[in-house]
Order: sequence, then C-alpha cells, then structure tokens
Amino acid sequence: MNRTSDARLGVQASAHSPSADARRVFSGIASSYDRVGALLSLGQDPRWRRALANEVRATRRERVLDVATGTGLVAMELRRRYACRVVGLDRSAEMLAIAARRDGRSGVLVHGRAERLPFADESFDHVTFSYLLRYVDDPPVVLCELARVLRPGGRLVALDFGVPGNGALRGLWKLYTRAALPLAGRLVSRRWAEVASFLGPSIESFQRRHPPRALAQYWSDAGIAGLEIRRPTFGAAVLMTGTKRSFERAGGAGGVEPGLAPAFYALAPGGWRDYWTLLHPPYTAWHLSYVLLAAALVPAPDPRIVLGAVAAFGLAVGVGAHAFDELRGRPLRTRIPRGVLAALGVLGLGGAVALGLAATALLGWPFLLFVASGLALVVLYAVEAPLVHTDVGFALSWGAFPVLATAYAVGASPLPALVLAAATALLSLAQRRLSSRVRAIRRRAESVSGEVRFRDGSVEALDARALIGAADAALRILWLAVLTLALGMLLSRWL
Repeated sequence: MNRTSDARLGVQASAHSPSADARRVFSGIASSYDRVGALLSLGQDPRWRRALANEVRATRRERVLDVATGTGLVAMELRRRYACRVVGLDRSAEMLAIAARRDGRSGVLVHGRAERLPFADESFDHVTFSYLLRYVDDPPVVLCELARVLRPGGRLVALDFGVPGNGALRGLWKLYTRAALPLAGRLVSRRWAEVASFLGPSIESFQRRHPPRALAQYWSDAGIAGLEIRRPTFGAAVLMTGTKRSFERAGGAGGVEPGLAPAFYALAPGGWRDYWTLLHPPYTAWHLSYVLLAAALVPAPDPRIVLGAVAAFGLAVGVGAHAFDELRGRPLRTRIPRGVLAALGVLGLGGAVALGLAATALLGWPFLLFVASGLALVVLYAVEAPLVHTDVGFALSWGAFPVLATAYAVGASPLPALVLAAATALLSLAQRRLSSRVRAIRRRAESVSGEVRFRDGSVEALDARALIGAADAALRILWLAVLTLALGMLLSRWL
C-alpha cells in the first residue's frame, strides 16, 4: 500500500472510535483469519495464544470465559489443555461462525460485547481475552465488567500486541509494521492490506493513550491483584495475568469473603446505581449542610440565595469534582463511560460557574473572587494537586470555603462566619481522618487477617469489616447528624 493510501487509512481510523474500528477491521477476514494471522505474525500469534492458555491453570471442573474469542483459537486450546468448560464470546457473528465449525472444540459460543457481558456476577472461574482493549472505547470500564463475572481468586489473563522497549528493536518493529506487514498483507488480499496497514499505528496509538503504568492501574482498580506482565518475542506481545482480589477469613479458616464495596454508600455496579454511587450522597449532603449552616448566620436568609448556593455547590462538588475523580482510576469501580464522566464533570462545573455568575449580578463583582476560587478548587482537585488533596487542604476547600462563600452571599458578619468556617473545617478534617483508613481497606487491601488477644485470655478475630466497622459506623451517623443540625438551624430562621 502506498503512502497516500496509508495516510487515507490513518485519517479514516482516527475518525472512528475504537469500537467502530473493530467492526471495520474484522469485517470480511474471518475465513482466512487463522492462517493469515499466523503468517503475518511470523508464526508468533499461535505461540502467544498457547502461552495465554498456559497461564490460566484451570481444572477439569472449572468454567472459563474467553472474551473476544474470534474464531475460537484460545477457547479450543483451553479445552484441549484442561478439558474444562469454556464459553467463548465475540461481537463478530462472522468470526463465531468459523468457531462454530470446530465440532464443539471451542465450547459454548455467545454473540455479545465485552462492555455488557450477558452473565451473572462471579459466574466464571477464570476469564481470558485476546487483542480486546484496543477495540473498546473505555478500557477501564471493560476491565471492571470482566472482573465482575470473575469469581474471587480466579485468574484474568490477557494477550495483546506490544511495542519493543529497546530502541534498535523498536526501529525494526516499526519497519516491519509500517512497510513489510502492509506489503505482505497486500500479497494476500486488498482487505488484508488495509488491516495490516492499520495495525502498527493502532498499537502505538493505544500505548500512547494507555501506557503500561496506566494499564496496570486499570487492572488494580478493577479488583485484580498480583499483576504479572510478560513481553514475549522481544516485547512484540504483552501477556498480563492477575487474580481477582478476595479477603481471607480471619483465623486462617481458608474461606474467602467477597471484596468490600468501595464505599458504604456504593451500590452494586451497573445502570442507574453507578450514578448514585458517583454522587457520594452522604458526603455530598454533609458538605452541602455547611451552606445551610452559613445561611443560618443571618436572621432571614434569602431563599433564592440559599437554593442557588446549594445548587452551585451540589453541581461543583457532588457532580463535577466526583466525576473528575472517578475518571482518574475509577476508585468507586463504576462502569460509567469515560466520555459520560467527562461530560458530567464539565457540565457540573459549568453549571456551578453559571450560577455563580448569576449571583455576581445580584451581589456585586467582589463575589467573582469566590466563583473563581471555587472553580480553581475543583480543577485542582480533579488533577490531584497536593494543595487540596492533603487533610488540611481538603478541610479548607470542602469545609471552610462553602461557609465563607455562602456567608458573604447572605450578608453575614465576618467574625461569626470565620468561627463557623473553622468549625466546619474541623468537621471535614475529622471526616477525612475517619474515611482515609476505611477507603484504603475497601479499595486497596488484598487480604486482612489477624487477632486481638485480651488479658483475660479471650481472642477476637480481625478481618476487614472489624477494622473498618467503627469508623464506618461513625461516618454513617455523622453525615445524618450534620445534615439534621443544618436543617434545624435554617428552619429556625424561616419558621
């Protein structure tokens, strides 16, 4: 393929999403996929797939899901090697038709997408996938979905192309993928020439957008621990293996308990529940209570200003800051697409700024300082700037600032406003201290075990729930207490 054709194909690829690329790239090549794939990879693709199957270590009784099964090569190898039950899933009916011709050696075949697996939670002992993440729009969400159907302790094994790390080898790889591979594809067919020309730029583009460190974080955020990465054939392929986290029962009983939710208010992932979890309802209500307390500093707070302040801080913190935070590593493990999270972040922050500008027209230009400060705080929080991600920075940003801004808006005296701001900052600091340890155990701990021996000889087993129980219970009570207090103070001014 000549340079003009290459450029035209590159423009076409960039105009499509990865999922659209998948439909385009794999259309019309199913019948020759196995032999041409082996040929263009110089015999390495079958070897890599065997290495992937070798990492699964399934037993005869176990059930394995092979996602992006294509023509069933990995599924067939899994059944041959382990005699286990295999379910192969792919979005291409064309590819599945080829897999179905293998006389059942590929196992059960399902037409579906990795973004929405049609299986129950924890319904497979192991999950594998090959060359998948380059063809999905949101890799972190897909990894969370794959982890959802994997039982605790099960293995997640993945294969994809890589870019050699060594400079000289990378140069040879680039020469092969940009020149020799398209030429070899053209000798097979025009369709394969297009696929071969697409491949090299696609691999490099994916690695730029999702570097190895980011990929490792995606796996961790999906609940996969013990990640091992191998780079066979001088780094031309990447084989990743990890195990779904589980908590050992205290006392070494050998059993496991399912991993804890990432927060006490987090619902099961999926659908509308993800949006509830994203809003952090208890913590958002806690910090919006500070707006109500500040409004109660004056004898008759203007309801328009109070409602506007609640709406503005709700949009900025409850929607904007939390959406941006979820974009960075998915700490709440939601499956909301990255594009939707980004849109929510921008719309939430934009709505808050718009309300702030409207308030400025009513309160005068000095209020712009509060609008600009609020905007800066959310942006700094989104990029994880230390200024707002320390305990003190968090307390001042989410505790003191809402009080000071609202107090100015309702015309409260400076001294009471400063005293209240100090009090709410201390409350937020307490919240931060209580929740930090809980978050670490809920979101990052792989196993928890131990015991407490008392002087009277009694023994209390320690597990994850025991460690976080007191702090979690305090947080569940405190947000309700602060909200009730704020509502009572404000109603006392209006009734």
